[in-house]
Amino acid sequence: MKNILVPTDFSETANRAADIAIAIAEKSGAEIHFLHLQITPVPWVKLDKEKEQRFPETLKEIGHAKSELNKLVNKVETKGLKGKQFLVFDVGREEILKHIPFHHHDFVVMGSHGASGAKEMFIGSNAQKVLRDATVPVLIIKEKSKWPVNNVVFASNFEEDVKEPFKTVVKFADLNESNMHLLYVNVPFSFEETDRSLEKMHAFHETCPRGGTCTTNIYNSLNEERGILKFSESVNADLIALTTHGRTGFFNLIGKSITENLANHADIPILSINLNR
Repeated sequence: MKNILVPTDFSETANRAADIAIAIAEKSGAEIHFLHLQITPVPWVKLDKEKEQRFPETLKEIGHAKSELNKLVNKVETKGLKGKQFLVFDVGREEILKHIPFHHHDFVVMGSHGASGAKEMFIGSNAQKVLRDATVPVLIIKEKSKWPVNNVVFASNFEEDVKEPFKTVVKFADLNESNMHLLYVNVPFSFEETDRSLEKMHAFHETCPRGGTCTTNIYNSLNEERGILKFSESVNADLIALTTHGRTGFFNLIGKSITENLANHADIPILSINLNR
């Protein structure tokens, strides 16, 4: 990774995401861009300085945002890394997705409050929109996310189209010499015999991280999300990685994606890689 995007609303969870993004950049040498979306009561970019004074609360919010963005960039620069800041007015969540190709980002790190009902910017819909539509890997961070990552669970159907994005997961795990646990969840409506699952997983096992261990695991569960969470808990996982938009068997999704559900319900970071990128 060379260019990391960190959308932020300056909440505790977003700040935790920023800290983790900086830690990743220290390992990879990546540049970091911080993006804040500022909502205003009127079209702000069209106002002259005199009219801006009619909205003192908005001016205060903008001043706070600029100050926080400066702090984040300064923190990056003290690490000897490159950082940039972007303050964008009166746009929706699509702005994050537009920002990615325009500024050549190859990785996104963002906070999510999950299903807690919190009012901050990156609850639910924003994080899910990015997870669903981003063409680059997305790392979803929770407020109490641990770093560095020691144990990574990679849940997949282990079909041929997953091999290329799996390389990204391996590179990410290699940054911390993490242990990796390959996981196939066997569910009633998409049952697969053990020897077939293991045969596919062994092809992935050969490219697992060299710095840590790599295990192959089959877990029986009523549904994929439950199986992933239960297995991850059993191995004290620090991160769950998975691909989206699989075409057959496991992860052939209809309706709300497993990735989005995990981002809401898991207490640990979720790394999502879009197969269609």
